[in-house]
Order: sequence, then structure tokens, then C-alpha cells
Amino acid sequence: METSTPMPAVARKRRRLFSVLAASVVAGLLATSALPAQAAVPAIGVPARLVSMAPPRLIGDPTVGGVLKADVSWANPSVSPEGGAPSFSFYWTRDGQVIPGATNQTYRATAADYGRAVTAFATVTYDPDSTVTLQATETLRIAAKPRARGFNSDNTMDIFARDAAGRLLLYPTDGRGHWQPAQVIGTGWNVFNHIFSPGDFDGDGTVDVMARDSQGRLFLYQGNGSGGWKRAIQVGQGWQEFNAIVGVGDFNGDATNDVLVKDKSNNVLLYPGNGSGGWLQPYTAGWSWGLYDVIVGVGHFGGTSKLEVAGRNAYGGLQIFQTRRDGWFINFAETVGWGWGALSTIGSAGDFNGDDKIDVFGIDRSGQLTMYYGNGADYLASGLPGSFWTGQSTVGWGWGGFTAVF
Repeated sequence: METSTPMPAVARKRRRLFSVLAASVVAGLLATSALPAQAAVPAIGVPARLVSMAPPRLIGDPTVGGVLKADVSWANPSVSPEGGAPSFSFYWTRDGQVIPGATNQTYRATAADYGRAVTAFATVTYDPDSTVTLQATETLRIAAKPRARGFNSDNTMDIFARDAAGRLLLYPTDGRGHWQPAQVIGTGWNVFNHIFSPGDFDGDGTVDVMARDSQGRLFLYQGNGSGGWKRAIQVGQGWQEFNAIVGVGDFNGDATNDVLVKDKSNNVLLYPGNGSGGWLQPYTAGWSWGLYDVIVGVGHFGGTSKLEVAGRNAYGGLQIFQTRRDGWFINFAETVGWGWGALSTIGSAGDFNGDDKIDVFGIDRSGQLTMYYGNGADYLASGLPGSFWTGQSTVGWGWGGFTAVF
């Protein structure tokens, strides 16, 4: 008769525990195998792709009221691995601080930007994890309000004209290629042999006028911003030595408007404004300008931050001289038109047709006023020679009776 050895109580407890654990493991394996395959794989995020882009560049008019653009047409964004189309977003800063609400590709400088450093940032995005933000290649100091902002309160182009009776008239526009009613804004201006506008010369935010009398005295007529005057002050003596005096805007990059003159030796001198109605030390900025009988400040005609001056040469060609706003010309002149010798007056007062590009006007010997529409920076994108203009149109008659138009 076989007998079994009794199992100790501790051993019996261990055996039961092992059986329970084994059953649990088997049940767990069965449960796991019953789950969908994708639920058993940990979630893995899509890795960020490498985004590359050249920084944007700033083009446009870096003056109070001028429009700047963060140009990304040359940026050539790419992503690796490839896939998807890029989208862009922008923001602008003033002295390193984000400008609230400035999130468009373009930005119109305000009075708050005067004298401040403005730049843009562009972000290119392919997907939420594949993006890069780059600062523009330029940071531009915003200059005082230029001649192009007009004389009254609407910040659109105006033209000044003096009639034979010595009255000074303002011909305002609506900013969209139409004239508003002319206004008489002064009398007795026939005592002056030269009149021009330097833009905002005294730093008060309004466009001014300067005039030279027969004694060589130069006067500043301070505009009040609504088509009238504050007061007149003498700001110079001995200016009869100059055969050309031109308001050119911020020529030296210190945010104040300056004046360019040509002396009897055909040298060009810069008289830098100090921003409060006076002058800094003048100096010679160019030599041998005797070939040019007309000199005109055309602002940022080319649609870039470079300031430009136009001159008509002895062959009837209109040439553009650029400056980097560092107080000196770039040693190159570009011809933008021929046949300008037929005009008795050439000038530039801003944007006539409302496309935010600087235009040039001319009056022929019959008194016909023609507007020549500038192409701004778009000529850079076209790559076509002779594309500095988008067209021209006659916008007035009877202008030959004025003794000054500017």
C-alpha cells in the first residue's frame, strides 16, 4: 500500500500562488493577442524637416508715411525631405520691439517711427514642425516726412505753382490721379527768385517750403500741416552763389531732410539739415555737374531704400543718381529716358496715381503738364531694360503761365 508524504502547509500556499500567477499570465497573453495591432505600437511624432530660406530684404520708402515691403521673391525657400507648399507670415519691429498689429508683408511708417530703426521678420512654414523665421537683411532708420506727403492734411501729392501776380497756389490731388480745387496759399511771392520744398525740415511733422530772395537770403516757411503757414524764418545768407537748390530728402541717413546745391564751379554740395530748422556742416558731395541743367530730387524713385536724384543732361537724357543714404552718391548714373530736352520744367512731388510709386512731371513749352508714372521696385523684378516707367498721361493744360512750379 502506497502512502504519500503529507505536504506542509507553506508548500501548499506557494503552489496555489504559482497556479494563480500562471493563470494570470496566460489570461494576459490571450488578452494582448486580442487587441488591434495598431494599439500595441507606441505613437511616434513626425520628425521636423530641414527648412532653408534666404532672409527677406526691405524695399520701399523709409520715410514717415512711406510704404516698406519685406521682399521674399528672391528667398527661394526649400524643405528637406521635400513635400508641401510654403506659406509666409510677417511681423515688424521698431528699435527691436514688436510693433502691435504690424503683421502684413507691407508696413506704412508712421510718425511714431520717425528717427527709429525699423525692420521685418519673415516666417516660412511647410507644416507645424517645419518652419523657420529670419530677419530682413536691412534695418532702416525712418526719415522725416518727405515732399511726397503733400502740404495739406491728407498726405497725398500736391503741386505748388506761382503765377505772374506773385500768388502761390496749391494744386492738391485726391491720391488717385485726380485734382482737387486749387487754393491760394500766399501772395507777394514774386520777390523770390527760387522756391522749392525740402519736405519736413524743422522736424514738426509737416511739409515746409523754402525761398531765396534777390539778396541771397534763404527763408523757411513752416507749414502748419493743413495747407497754411506757421511762420517764416531766415535760415541762410549768401545763397545767390548757387545756380541750383534742391530738396533731396534724407541724403546722409540721419533721418533728417537735407538740401543739395550746385555752385558756379559746377560742384554739388550737401547742406545737411539738423532736424530743427538749421544746418549741419556742409560739404562737397559731387564734382563736374556742369553737364546737367536741371537737378530734381525724386525720393525713392526706384522703390528701394536708396535715395535718388535726377539730372537732365545736355543731350536730353534723364539720368538717376543713387545714394545709399550715407551722404555720398553711388558712382553710377542710370539713364531712364530720352527727349526730356523738350520740357521747360521737370519736377517730382510724389505719387500722383495712388500706386505708392514716385512719379515725375514735366511741362512743355506749350504749357501742357504730363505725368510720367514711375515703376518703383517692379522694374527690378521684370529684369527688362527701359522698364522704369509704367506709362504717361497729360494731366493739365495752361501751366506755361506760371513762373514757378514745384
